[in-house]
Amino acid sequence: MTFVEPVAAASKSRVERYISNLDDPQRKAESEELLALFARVTDLPAMIWGTHKVGYGRYAYTLDGGRSSEFMIAGFEPAKKHMIVYLSPDFEDFTAPLEILGKHDKGKSCIFIKALKDVNLAALEELVRLGMASTEKNYKTSET
Repeated sequence: MTFVEPVAAASKSRVERYISNLDDPQRKAESEELLALFARVTDLPAMIWGTHKVGYGRYAYTLDGGRSSEFMIAGFEPAKKHMIVYLSPDFEDFTAPLEILGKHDKGKSCIFIKALKDVNLAALEELVRLGMASTEKNYKTSET
């Protein structure tokens, strides 16, 4: 997992500005939908991580070489080809919601969705809940 230094805790207006400045109308609409979904699930403030990720909370982890770092507990990135949803470094037992999610590709700690209209949003919401619970159980976490 590549670590990107998080930008200092951004106000919600900074996240909203980022979303409103997206060029692709589909990604902009999907990002607004995901902002609402993550707000329901996480109850955490949104922050900009790096330049393109919207993240919620943070967790600390140690790499195999002993170097420690941090990453968002959950979040998303409106990339050009996919909407990337960051779930959990563990992907414990997420089989049931993944089976009914719809069109997606699975990464190591995330899923890639070409279009939100192609997925079951209730299953996506459950995946975010499961990812948050898994990360909070297995790592030291904080709200910001």
